[in-house]
This record gives sequence, structure tokens and C-alpha cells, in this order.
Amino acid sequence: MCAIFGIVGEYDIERARKALASMHHRGPDGQGEIVRPGLYLGHRRLHILDASATQPVVDGKRMALLNGEIYNYQELGAANDTEVLLLAPLAKLEGMYAIAMVEDGTLTLAKDPFGKKPLYYYQDPERFIFASEIKAIETYLGGLAYNDEALGGYLSYGALPNRLTWYKGLFKLLGGEILRLDLATRSYTLERKSLPQPAPGDLEEAISRSIVQRLQGDFDVAALLSGGVDSSLVAALAKQAQGRLATYTIGYEERRYSELPYAREVARHIGSDHHEVIMGEEEFWQVLDEVFAHFDEPVGDSATIPLWYLFGRIARDGWRVVLSGEGGDELFLGYRHYFEFADLYKARDLRYKNWLRNYLRANFSPNREWEWYKRAFGGEVIFRGSNEVFTDLQKNLFLRRNVRDGESLEYLQDLLAELDESDIFTFFTRIDLRTRLEALYLPKLDMSSMAHSIEARTPLLDSRILAAALADPERAAAPKISLKRVAAKYLPRTIIERKKRGFSYPWMEWLARSDTQRELVKINDEAGFFKPQQLRFLIQNARRNRFVRHYWLVFAFLVWFRRRYL
Repeated sequence: MCAIFGIVGEYDIERARKALASMHHRGPDGQGEIVRPGLYLGHRRLHILDASATQPVVDGKRMALLNGEIYNYQELGAANDTEVLLLAPLAKLEGMYAIAMVEDGTLTLAKDPFGKKPLYYYQDPERFIFASEIKAIETYLGGLAYNDEALGGYLSYGALPNRLTWYKGLFKLLGGEILRLDLATRSYTLERKSLPQPAPGDLEEAISRSIVQRLQGDFDVAALLSGGVDSSLVAALAKQAQGRLATYTIGYEERRYSELPYAREVARHIGSDHHEVIMGEEEFWQVLDEVFAHFDEPVGDSATIPLWYLFGRIARDGWRVVLSGEGGDELFLGYRHYFEFADLYKARDLRYKNWLRNYLRANFSPNREWEWYKRAFGGEVIFRGSNEVFTDLQKNLFLRRNVRDGESLEYLQDLLAELDESDIFTFFTRIDLRTRLEALYLPKLDMSSMAHSIEARTPLLDSRILAAALADPERAAAPKISLKRVAAKYLPRTIIERKKRGFSYPWMEWLARSDTQRELVKINDEAGFFKPQQLRFLIQNARRNRFVRHYWLVFAFLVWFRRRYL
């Protein structure tokens, strides 16, 4: 796991080295660079596999940089997962990666199909710059201008699910995308490799293979453990394959929020060396400031704070690689709302729905359920991601600008162009792989872990597992039916059958006891993004535990904007 940075065109070597150094946390174990006229390639290394391997890798006229891991490098005849970049085509690589390669007058940037590792790029008349984190590009340029196109997408999804970022002229490469830049003209093209299609396969074998692959390296691997099916199955199979396993769970003094008993039960069952980490209100405020200072964009998920705190403890214990259970809910339909949305889609087929459509239009409600039925009776795309927060009509009420109905769909145009809604549950999964995982959860995991020089691996997000899950004829019979069938061989029945509960902790209670609300009003008075009366409405309702996801997005955005632009 590493950080990569590069410039094509005119550059200042000292500024380039300062930009690379800004990502020291991603690679504290070493640095390499290539310095040539019109080309700079820089690399920071976190040693996970083969201490002798260095980057950039060079073979004649070919040069390459890797951030991530290639798990099948041995199958492809390479000694390590950096050498494989010079031996195998991109299509054969399995892993999580962001890659830069220079060959035959072309710079190629590429990401794995799930988009696990970040890669950003910026272009102006003098240069083309790419980096693993925005802060490196910002450090080199001395600043980046605010992009006013970003706020709408962020309020809709908690993150930006397309190439946009919060900065003008700065974009991110999406999962499966390949960017090819002509070194002479600095013009580029983009193409995208799609995620795998359904393909019948042995699900248990695919999961086991994926976990074994992600145990590779020179160090033992630890695991996050929440006590849910996903992380518990990953931990159980990792323990079986590795022979020993340390597991970590975050908890709180407020017992109603804590999942410690479930994780404890799993740890006893699989025999892991288990660690419980408690975060209180004091730690929350300390970590909140650290997170908001480190993240380059607004933090769209409140769960980032305890995750950061947990990784801090794991780092102090000396771990470099951690397994996490992301993807189980999206691949195996673990959320009840998938089935609720499937029923909503049936409303499209009502023969006599004009009266209902007209009634809805005449009886407006700001609640999201009103929006969903409006979409159903109007023949619109109903499901736009599990983490959709503000509807377009809510944004129109809240923002001090007009918001077009359907604006949220504009952030998904490239994805919708390659999908259809005929297989509704596959549609749900593919939308959430982009909007929920790639745009929000995976960046949260990457930034929180790499800030502590830890590589986080997500074995459930594997091409073979996805293909087998989509091909399962029983997939839509009940939430996680196929995954639970596998998990039943390794986990207690109480864990398999426990009622699903969303991750939560008392952040709203802690914020409500502070001066945060007053601060938000002051920031908004100066910045002028939101209607003052609507902001006060949101603050008052959040104190009563209503619209709390809306509140977090507004809170995180305004604090971020004040830090950077006020």
C-alpha cells in the first residue's frame, strides 16, 4: 500500500517533492522518484510485501507506480505485486489498485473495477497532475478553487458519485476506468471496464479464496468485527486460514448503541484475540477535529469518527493490514429497503394511476416517502442509492438557489446509461456499488486507515463473489439468504438470526450539548448557502432525533467550507 504522485509537463522539483511528502502517512517506509524533463513520478511506500521491492518500477522504456495490492501476481508469473505491472495486462490483474504506467509516449492511469483505491487528476495549460490524495495536488498548486457544482450531489448522496470533486478542475478516476494521456499533447481519453456480469459459481469457495488471497504479505492480518454477519464471516474464515487472528470492535459507554456483546460472542466462537475499544464524548471531539483536518472533502458519514479512532488503536498495537466486511449488504441485499423499493416499482404498472399522480402533486410533502411515490407514478427512476439523503425537492426548500426536479439523476448519468431496471435487484446492487460503496464507504475506509499507515482490505468486494451473488436464483428470496447459508457453517445461530440494526452512536447527543448549532448559523450567515429559517428548522428537528443524516451533511459541509474558504 502506497501513495503515488506524478506530473506531465512543466514542474518545480522542490514543490513536487513537497507534494509527495504530504502523503507520508500513506507510505512511511520509503520513497522513490523518477525525475525527467517534462515528467515526474513519485512514490511513497508502506511495506506490506517484499521489503526489497521498490517503486517506481522501470523496465527499459516502461515505468509504473502502484497504490494497492495485486493478489494474483504469482499466478501471473511475477516475483511480487509491483513487478507484475510490467508483465501482465490490466485485464488480468486481481486486487485493489490505482496504477500509473508510462510507455510509448503515453501515461495510463487505471483503477480496479470496484474503485477501492483513490486516484485524482488535474489539468491546466502547463501540466497534468495525478495523486492518491487531493492534498498532494493542492500542496503542489498552492490551493484549489471551490467547485459550486459539488454541493447538490453531496446533499443527495453524502458524497459525489461521479468524476466531480469539490475543487474546480480536479477530477477523480472511477472504478474500472482507464485514462490514457498523450505525453506530447497532454490530451487524454477515458474508457471504463464494467463490473463482472452474473456467473454461477460456488459462493463459499469464492469467499474463502478471496479471504486467503487477502492474507498475503509479510505480516499477520487483523480484522474489524462488528458482530454482524459480514464482518463475522470474514473474521471466521481469516482465523481458520491464518491460524490466529486479532479482532477489534468499537463500543460506547451508552449501552443502547453498543454491539460489543455480539462481537464478543463471535470472537469466543472463532477463538480470536479480541479487543474492545471504547470511545467517549471527549475522544469524539478530539477525533472529530483530526478527521476534519485530514479529509480533503466534507466527511459525509458520521461513522468516520469512530472508525478513525479504532484505526488509531489498531496502529498503536502495531498492525499494518486489517480486513473489513464492506460489501455484504450491497451484494447480498442485506437492507430491508431493497424489498420495499421493489414493491414501489410495482406501482409503476398500475393501470389507473392518474388520479394518484394528480393527488400527490396537489398535496406536496417534504418527506422522502412522498418523493418516492411521485417517482413511481411519474415513471421516474425510483431507486437512486441507499444513501440518498436530501431529495431534489428538499434541496429546493433548503438551498438559496433553485434546484431542478431530477437533479440528483444528473450525477448518475454515466452509470444509468449502462444499466436497466428490468432485473430490479441487480439494478439496486449496481447503483449502490457506485453511490454507497465507491463514493462514500470505500473512501472513508481508505482515508481513515491510511492516515494511520494501515492497509484495509475488503474481501467481500471481489469479482468472483459479485458474479456468483448476482447469479444466485434465490438471491431475492430474503435478505442475505445465500450469504447466511455459507455463514451458518462458521458462526453461531444467534448471530445469523439476529435482527439487523444500523450502525449508530451518540454523536447527535454530543453535538447537541455543544455550541455547534450556533456556529453553523454563523458560518451559514457568512457563506450564504442555506435559507436561514430552514437551517434553524433542521437544527431544531435534529435535537429531537429527526433528519439527523441531513443534519450531519450540513454540519460537515459548513465546517469544511469554513476551514478552507472563510
